[in-house]
Amino acid sequence: MDALCKLFWCAALLTLPLAAQDTPPTPTPASNGAVAAVAKPAMSEAGKKALAGARDAAQKLRGLRGPERAPALEAAASAYDKVVADFGGEPAVSAFAAITAADLWRQQGSLPLAEKAYLRAAELDGPRFGQRGLMGAGDMLRRQKRIDEAMATYAKAIALEPGSSRAQEMRLWQARLLQGAGKLDEAIVAFQAALECADPGSQVVESCNFLALAWIQKGDFDAADRALDHAEQAVTAAADEDPQTVERLKKAIEGMSAKKALQRARDAQNRVGEDAAKLVEGDGAGGK
Repeated sequence: MDALCKLFWCAALLTLPLAAQDTPPTPTPASNGAVAAVAKPAMSEAGKKALAGARDAAQKLRGLRGPERAPALEAAASAYDKVVADFGGEPAVSAFAAITAADLWRQQGSLPLAEKAYLRAAELDGPRFGQRGLMGAGDMLRRQKRIDEAMATYAKAIALEPGSSRAQEMRLWQARLLQGAGKLDEAIVAFQAALECADPGSQVVESCNFLALAWIQKGDFDAADRALDHAEQAVTAAADEDPQTVERLKKAIEGMSAKKALQRARDAQNRVGEDAAKLVEGDGAGGK
C-alpha cells in the first residue's frame, strides 16, 4: 500500500476516541500486505447439526415474495441466533451462525439486530469475520444515521486489512459521510486519501468520480477536471492489460457521473454570466 495511504489512516485512527480503538483479534498479514488465508476450523457434529437445522429454516425463504417473506426472514435469522447462543464456546459454529444471522436481519430490515450480529461474528472469529463483521456493523450504523459510530467502526475495520477491497469501499463511505455532514473540505481530503489507497483500475476510477463530485460541490471546476483527467490516465496506463479489462475501464470512464455533473455546473455558470451581462447591457441602455 502507498506510504501516504498508510500515513493518513494511521493518523485517522489516532483521532478516534479510545473506546473506538478497541480492536478485535487481528488477522495475520501476508507478506504483500493482504491478509493470509485462514483455514476453516473444524466443527463438532452437534454444531453441524445445529447449523443444518438453521439452514432448513433459511431454505424456506426460496420463492417467497411480498408480506410472506418478512416473517420467514425473521424465523431464519432467529434460528441462527439460537445457534450463536447455544454454541458460543465453539467459534467455528457460532461465528458462522452470527454472520449468517446478520445478513438475514439486514434483509429483513432489522438494522439494530443485524448490527449486533455482525459485531458478534467479528468478536467470535476475528481472523475469518473481523473485517466483514465490522464493515457490516458500520453499514448498519450508517443506515441508522449514527454517523460518528459508523465512522469509528469503519476505521477499526479498515485497520484490520487496509489493502482489501472492503477497506477501500469503507474509505469512500467515510468520505461520503463527511460530505453529507457538510464537512466538504474534510471530505475532499478523505476522497484524495482514498484515491491514494486505490488499486489501479476500477478503484481509481470510482475514487476519482467521488473526488470530482466533491470539487464540483465546492465550486472548483478545474480541480474536478484534474480528478477526471487522472481517471483517464489510469485507463491509458492499463492499455497493456487484458483487452476485456481495458474495455470495462473505458465503459466505467464513460459512465462517470462527475463528467455530466461538471458539464451541467459549467453550463449553469455560463448562463449566470450571460444573464449578468444582459442585465448590465439593459442598465446601460436604460440610462441613455
